[in-house]
Amino acid sequence: MEDTQNKAPPRGQIAAGLLAEDDFTRLSALALLESESTLTSLSDDVVRNLLACLGHRTKKIQRGAATVLVRFAPQQPGIIAALTHKLTHPDARLRWTAAFTLSQLELPSPSPLPVLIENLGHQESDLRWAAATAVLQLARHSSQDVAQAMLQLVHTGNAVQRRMALYCLRDLKQTDHTAQDAYLASLHDQDPMVRLGGLSCVGKLRLRSGAMRAAMIRLLEHDPDMGVRRLAAMTCGQVGDTDSILIGALQRASESDDKSLSRAATGALRQLLADS
Repeated sequence: MEDTQNKAPPRGQIAAGLLAEDDFTRLSALALLESESTLTSLSDDVVRNLLACLGHRTKKIQRGAATVLVRFAPQQPGIIAALTHKLTHPDARLRWTAAFTLSQLELPSPSPLPVLIENLGHQESDLRWAAATAVLQLARHSSQDVAQAMLQLVHTGNAVQRRMALYCLRDLKQTDHTAQDAYLASLHDQDPMVRLGGLSCVGKLRLRSGAMRAAMIRLLEHDPDMGVRRLAAMTCGQVGDTDSILIGALQRASESDDKSLSRAATGALRQLLADS
């Protein structure tokens, strides 16, 4: 008897294969679509079933469907309209994957942003970082809108969103006055993880100002979270500010009873001396 398990669907049955109960058949149907280099458009039933795959429990099927939709969306505007409609779907998984798919397309407006912002605060770290990646992808086509949204989120989001927005701004290399004001505000945030995010921005972007220096010295010497104090020391070394008051704060920190803080401050001093 012929084995019907793990058998790819015939080309004429791709649409049905996309909704098969077993993952292998779905993945085989997606692989056939990806391999059809001469295919210029998708039928309505294939598009409909690809959209359904975005809500599948398996990430590999989600990603495969997204890849195919991204390929054909520029030639079929109806795909973009359908993806945009899915941004309000009651299934959070489908809503998220639609937003991720749209983030890879050149759009007239950054419609996926609200869903991506929602997921920047998700309790699952994998989903948060995937949302951050999608935000950066969306910024390739809507940089001003994305940067403005992230700046607003630093001030209005929950603690997790504030921190993730800072990382997005850092990776977008935002260094204008508005961005620096946001970074400075984050150094005064009540949540230590947000303060860590702000320090990461200051260090990676090598931002210097009197206000930044004062904030870093305050964190270095008085922050109640030792992780923040250690990163403040390391950030001083990254920034390259050799102001005498800051150097004095690092020297005091290098003599701390906390060995990790002492090492971080000593390393920062060594770095500053090497760069001067």
